[in-house]
Amino acid sequence: MRIEQPLTKEFAKDMEFESYLSLLNTTLYEVEQSLYKDLEEEYPTIHIIGAARSGTTLLTQLISTHLKVGYINNLIAAFWKAPLFGMQLSKRLLGQGYQSSFTSFFGRTTSVYEPHEFTYFWNYHLGYPDLQQKTAEHEKSINWEMLKKVLLNMTYMIERPLLFKSVLLGFHSHRLFEALPKTCYIYIKRNYIDNAISLLKYREKMLGSVNSWVSLKPRQYHWLKDEDIYTQVVGQILFLEYEYLDQLKNIPDTNKLFVKYDQVCNEPEKVLMNVREMIEIQGFSCKDGLSSVIPFATAESSNKADPALISMLEAAYSRLKSRYPYLDSFNIF
Repeated sequence: MRIEQPLTKEFAKDMEFESYLSLLNTTLYEVEQSLYKDLEEEYPTIHIIGAARSGTTLLTQLISTHLKVGYINNLIAAFWKAPLFGMQLSKRLLGQGYQSSFTSFFGRTTSVYEPHEFTYFWNYHLGYPDLQQKTAEHEKSINWEMLKKVLLNMTYMIERPLLFKSVLLGFHSHRLFEALPKTCYIYIKRNYIDNAISLLKYREKMLGSVNSWVSLKPRQYHWLKDEDIYTQVVGQILFLEYEYLDQLKNIPDTNKLFVKYDQVCNEPEKVLMNVREMIEIQGFSCKDGLSSVIPFATAESSNKADPALISMLEAAYSRLKSRYPYLDSFNIF
């Protein structure tokens, strides 16, 4: 179980309910293990990766609504140690038709039909209780054969490609690709100013203060945490982006796709077509209702932000890029 941060009332979890879920998962775990079969990779898993507040939730909602893929909804997510049970319940109670509301509150959705990050699942299998990026040695401690078996059984249960929002997996993208060569990745990037402003708002809403760190911690956290808040959020974005792109660099172009947040908002149909083509290369047709795709309004824009705030973020960006030139290693757009 991951170590939780002290959240504001708006975000705080019902700990009694959490304890019941934990007991449920522990109880079902052994039975679930007996259900797993040794399977060949037929359906790809698709993993959306990006810095916090980069648009990963919106992209997940878009793809799961318009393409013939499975995804982790809020019901399945409750069964992080027994996902086959969750998927069976979801299929029986909710069916496989889904139309997103395309709304979320800082990445959190409320409807049982809506996508979930499946955080406890990835915390458990990848060994990240505190959301702190580990050293390279940590990868050797992960049970990749077990994770492979679980993912394969999940895809066979749904009988279609399975979509995840997998920010933790971004630290180990290449290793999973080695285990499952049909694995696909979609990396989403947002304008760093808008991304940083959204992160600051997220801090305020989730933890009650812009001075408190929220979401994943890159390796550089040990010194970033002592910097000013502008350097913290810009550094969090830049260092996470570098780690994700470094993992993706040796994965074939057929198995990865890079999109901008603005493209998702302004050209969703084009993004979906590119995602569909990538999945079809892996041998599965996932065409669905592309004709009904409507562009989204951009959630936030730096054009409306306080000029002084933008100036501070730009200065932090320049300092970090000057101090760490390797952050410019990947020119993907």
